[in-house]
Amino acid sequence: MTGTDTTAGDRRDGATRRPLEGVCIIDFTQILAGPYCTQQLALLGANVVKIENRSGGDQGRSLGPATDPRLVDHAMSTLFLSVNAGKRSVTLDLKHPRASAVMHRLVASSDVVIQNFKAGTMDRMGFGYEALKGVNPRLIYCSISGYGQSGPRGPAAAYDPSIQAASGMMAVTGLPETGPLKTGYWLTDMATATQACFAISAALYHRERTGEGDHLDLSMLDTAVGIMAPTIASWRVNGQEPRLNGNRTLTGNPTSDTFPTSDGFLMVAAPTERQFVSLARTLGRDDLCEDPRFATVADRIAHAEALRTEIIAALAAADASSWEARLAEAGVPASRVASVPEVYKDRQLAHRGVFQPMTRQQALGSNEDVYVDLPFHGTNTARGTAHPPPLLGEHTDEVLAEFGFSGAEIAALRREGAI
Repeated sequence: MTGTDTTAGDRRDGATRRPLEGVCIIDFTQILAGPYCTQQLALLGANVVKIENRSGGDQGRSLGPATDPRLVDHAMSTLFLSVNAGKRSVTLDLKHPRASAVMHRLVASSDVVIQNFKAGTMDRMGFGYEALKGVNPRLIYCSISGYGQSGPRGPAAAYDPSIQAASGMMAVTGLPETGPLKTGYWLTDMATATQACFAISAALYHRERTGEGDHLDLSMLDTAVGIMAPTIASWRVNGQEPRLNGNRTLTGNPTSDTFPTSDGFLMVAAPTERQFVSLARTLGRDDLCEDPRFATVADRIAHAEALRTEIIAALAAADASSWEARLAEAGVPASRVASVPEVYKDRQLAHRGVFQPMTRQQALGSNEDVYVDLPFHGTNTARGTAHPPPLLGEHTDEVLAEFGFSGAEIAALRREGAI
């Protein structure tokens, strides 16, 4: 990239270089899938320059309002705070006559451009792959959209819930009495973001060997259907359409389900014969193993409600945490259904360093905040950031100066309304 590598001071481990240091990313993304992708890349050392419209910025800044008035005043919603750590914000009016010259100068010495507008939007503004490839032939250009850059649904707008519906996920999530349900979080957004990181990393490796850039086309629907692969395979092989199955496993095995205890719910996953025996013994119900109704998996599925009644009666004797510990000792996968506050205080997550601290900007009161770290650890892979999600346009002058704009040029761009 051009100018100073500002990422070096972010390292959590000064002895180890973060793998993406020196990689410069121009980030046009908004809301969730794109920003989560670029945050993960920033945590690995990439210099992420977030391009935001000068009037309002990333649409995600207004989604998930915060209760702190300082956050509201600076357009720092809870959603925005969750996926924009480690980035720097530049405000630019992409429709301004000077925007093209500014973008060409940034792209000429950058490595990756990422955008998640509807298919065709960037082309119409003059910032599509072919246009920017002419400026930088080694450019890796990543397009994230609901349905992909081509096909009959390509131009359509999409959000996570509509993709969950289109992918078949909702057809197998929920209970017959409730009807289809989406997940309680943005599953396809977050999964697509991770796939985009994978694709960009592969493209950077390919370019390292060949010198070739690439245009990566990421579809939320493609990603969602990929996650559904085992469910789709079950239908293709067995010919039986998967239906709403509640919390029970796709196979219908009643010993893999959620059960009430004396104080909350417990998720048990005991699909194998050995695990069923261990479950029964741990519950103090060895007799269940001798009951002909429950002799085999097929028998247990045929008499699922009777077995469920017996398990619930036994679990009522203790709380979910106690059963979780007992079943773990017996080798049966089980976990109490934790609340979000409980997850935040979880000792295993604390041991893994999942929630990493950072300090907000002075304008926001300099309160300590956290971001969710990358979900992997490497012996020689440093990661992390000390930089909180940026205020709108917080780094415009700083970034443009690094890319060779003089003070007079920056002042002129501001005076003309481009920045």
